[in-house]
Amino acid sequence: KPRPIPHKWREEVKNLVDKLLEEGMIRPSTSPYRSPCVFVPKKNGSVRMCIDFRALNALTETDSYALPRPDDVQEHLAGSKMFSTLDLQSGYWQCLVRPQDIHKTAFCPGPGFPLYEWVRMPFGLCSAGATFQRLMDQVLEGLPFVRVYLDDIL
Repeated sequence: KPRPIPHKWREEVKNLVDKLLEEGMIRPSTSPYRSPCVFVPKKNGSVRMCIDFRALNALTETDSYALPRPDDVQEHLAGSKMFSTLDLQSGYWQCLVRPQDIHKTAFCPGPGFPLYEWVRMPFGLCSAGATFQRLMDQVLEGLPFVRVYLDDIL
């Protein structure tokens, strides 16, 4: 059952969904799956859409790719004199969902909204972090002074 959206946020939620559609992140869906959404305020006053993928995650075979431990990253950088960090904004959205799995990511923003599904990897899937870490490790392999932790590059 879709969760209600506070009236004051409905227009912003509609604009967010329209933007995701326009950017090709999501598309309309007729999937038998449906994960509910909850909306929470950001520090700047705008709204963040969070999809509750708990039911899907419970059925998902998890990716066992190991994330680096923060203390290992710190140890590797010990003795360095200059640092730079990059935070990859919405980095997960750069990864395509496998075509055979797209329908499983279906969600409904709330009452009065149709069903959508993710074409790009959404936040909240149990293996999203491991999948993204593997991709970043592959892309930046061979760069000895670079370390990656999810969407942060040091």
